[in-house]
Amino acid sequence: MKIQINKGEIKRIIESFKKENEDLGKIIYPILEKYELEKKEVLEICQIGKFVHKIDTNIRITDKPKPPSPDFIIEYKNELIGLEHTQVLTEDASRYFKIKTLLAYAEKEFEKKYPNTNVYAQISIQNDELNYKQSEKAQLAEEIVDMVHSKLQEMEFDLPEYITQIKTSKHSKVSFSYKEENWQAGYLSKERLQEEVLKKETKISKYKTSEKKLSEYWLVLLIGSLSSVSYELNESVDYTIKSEFERVYLMLDFDAKVIRIA
Repeated sequence: MKIQINKGEIKRIIESFKKENEDLGKIIYPILEKYELEKKEVLEICQIGKFVHKIDTNIRITDKPKPPSPDFIIEYKNELIGLEHTQVLTEDASRYFKIKTLLAYAEKEFEKKYPNTNVYAQISIQNDELNYKQSEKAQLAEEIVDMVHSKLQEMEFDLPEYITQIKTSKHSKVSFSYKEENWQAGYLSKERLQEEVLKKETKISKYKTSEKKLSEYWLVLLIGSLSSVSYELNESVDYTIKSEFERVYLMLDFDAKVIRIA
């Protein structure tokens, strides 16, 4: 059976996507241009930009101050609001980030050793666990760099015991990606959620000592980042809570779904 394609609907979706990107750019570019930020901080701004875009595109991110101020200052209805945000992670999150840190380091070393060679490398680690000492980091990174280059050049090489697979493809830049073998995340419990909120509430008194005169304090909790150390939303759980924050939001990082829970 021949599928009828609604060209008008496809055009509407494309135009909607363009408009969303345009609006998101208006939210995040002013703050990105204001500071020289590290990769992690740029990611945080993009996350909060998506959050702002979802709840009200008229909100503006005005500042990204240092402690004891909140992570962000936003302007909403002519009021300045302190916005704190955090990822809710599992107890074994260090396992995941140790591998991510190594691959990020190897990525930079690849750029030094093989300049003008761009590649996207997807790397899987045995049992999703790699315990290494800091003194071993440089040697491991060099091994990974040479294996990625050999794979890209279609040269034969042996994988070490700690790596199960390396896939490469041509790319516009150098990018090393960690592919978890067991990436499925568990569901977020209300108890784990409340634990994270209580931890963040201890900062509110410090916020009030900063030079920023803020009318309210909001908290954004991120889950659903497509890794085993994040959490998935349980649709059957009522996450509504009481908090010292004027507003608390739960946001799914991957699809930017936002739920107000306080």
